[in-house]
Amino acid sequence: MSELRTVGIVGLGRMGQTLAAAFSRAVGPGRLYASGRSASSIARFEQVVPGAQIASLRELPGSAALIILCTPQAALPAVLDDLRPRLTADHIVVTISNRQPLSALAEAVPGPVAKLIPSAGNEIGAGATLLVPGPGMTEPAIENLLALLRTFSTPFVITEDQGRAATDLASCGPALLAVAAAAMAQAQCRRKASLPREVAEQLAMCGLEAAGLLVSGGASLSDVIDRVAVPGGNTAAGIDAARDGLIAAWRAAFQATQDNERSGRHQH
Repeated sequence: MSELRTVGIVGLGRMGQTLAAAFSRAVGPGRLYASGRSASSIARFEQVVPGAQIASLRELPGSAALIILCTPQAALPAVLDDLRPRLTADHIVVTISNRQPLSALAEAVPGPVAKLIPSAGNEIGAGATLLVPGPGMTEPAIENLLALLRTFSTPFVITEDQGRAATDLASCGPALLAVAAAAMAQAQCRRKASLPREVAEQLAMCGLEAAGLLVSGGASLSDVIDRVAVPGGNTAAGIDAARDGLIAAWRAAFQATQDNERSGRHQH
């Protein structure tokens, strides 16, 4: 894994900061390099990820073997133009954009390419990451990259055509689940329950945390349901009432993300 012990992050927005914090756990701040286009973004980044090395785009390939592009789609051509003079066949270039075809990225750089989709929690060593190996990625290179990803996430290797559906679940999922928990608390408050809203939300969040811990301990989602929902009980009645509506809501949310991506408005 020695060839992947230096990482370069291009783009210091929210996703760039998330992945920089995550990869600093894997390689150490001294082996993490970052490049941004404005002094203000660099200053904010240095506060979030102290110890990262700041480098210009042209300098970055000389320091990092793994280069991760966290820039908007429209900025990629200019970014690649700056990186290309010092890129070699030994550099792995990774994009986090579902809209960037790996075939097009492979034509723009001399070495292997891949796609990586992060999720909330990666910066604290939790959550999923999605890896789409592209042209030039050998089995040893894939395994080396997965070894890095396992230090701060649960990685899944998927194909490019699975990217949208998998991203909806892994990357958008935490926010959608948080909305579901907030709606549960709000529904109870609207029944004129005597609970303050803050307490209701805290109880709902504790439920999310408990479900996550049960699943991380080996339980399936069905196991979690069966442990709580006694047949004929209050929980079972609530699940029956909510299931169809939740499926319809999730389908609408996933369709909206697909429509946004097609129109060029895609953001997590």
